[in-house]
Amino acid sequence: MQFQQYSNVLDEVGYIPLSSKADQILYDAAKKSLEQFGESASKALLDHICSINGLSEKELLTNYDLFEKSLYRALRIGSAVILHDIKRELLVRAVLIDPNIAISNIRNPRLAVGDILKRIRLVETLEFVRKIPSRKHIAFLYRDENSKADILAAFFDAKITGKATKGLLSSNKPTNDDLSYMSYDELLLEPREYEVVAKRLADWIAKLNSSNKSQQQQQNNTDIATLRIATEDAMWWVRNGFTGYYIGFEKSMGKYLQDSVSVLCGYNISNVSNENIDSKNIKTMIAAHDHVILDESFVMFRAANVGDKI
Repeated sequence: MQFQQYSNVLDEVGYIPLSSKADQILYDAAKKSLEQFGESASKALLDHICSINGLSEKELLTNYDLFEKSLYRALRIGSAVILHDIKRELLVRAVLIDPNIAISNIRNPRLAVGDILKRIRLVETLEFVRKIPSRKHIAFLYRDENSKADILAAFFDAKITGKATKGLLSSNKPTNDDLSYMSYDELLLEPREYEVVAKRLADWIAKLNSSNKSQQQQQNNTDIATLRIATEDAMWWVRNGFTGYYIGFEKSMGKYLQDSVSVLCGYNISNVSNENIDSKNIKTMIAAHDHVILDESFVMFRAANVGDKI
């Protein structure tokens, strides 16, 4: 499946994109840049390009690609001044959010506005994952290994999690000794019947939960810190012919988790062919989560019946 197809699946199963700081920053930057032509002229120009696209001002000014095309159609060469100002304003705001973005990048022709917006969304997403509350069940659909590493590092950030127990399901043993680890191969030792494999997984989670509670009691913590469990690549089950097993696991957890636990399910969608999976299975997997993150643009989605606050 192409990445856009995953976005379409999210829409079909009723997931709603969360508003981002990046949207408001882009809107403010575009308005500010247009207003250099004066109130009357900028309003007339904005009304014109909004009417062409049949969009509201907010919808147009938070969709940079469409705004850029519309502006060029209306002003031709003159659009370059406005677009340059928008890029400069975005960089100024982005530096305040992420100091790793150099303001000198305004002169870098290869740095697109989309890159700046994605960086803002990445920082926002990492903050969400880092401070995720208890009982959250999140799906992270990714193609980029660096994105996966960033998300997992944020999810297991010791500055936030402290001494809480953390568990990872993966094909490869992590270098981080603080993580309790189980491999997919361990889960699929003989016998391989679904009920046996499901019990192995449930026993492992129960052991982590017990360890987490014990650690908190030893430290005399009255509030149990959240147990965090991540699956590095749930598509492993799909690629190896165990799609039904994984769908069963996801259904058993559902959107609303028990106890003081949060789960992050990574899905490496870069190497899964249409022969391995169909949209029905993807819909079933996604529908088990209360939030979904796409690494293509770092847009976050929530299930329709989940609150908008992140």
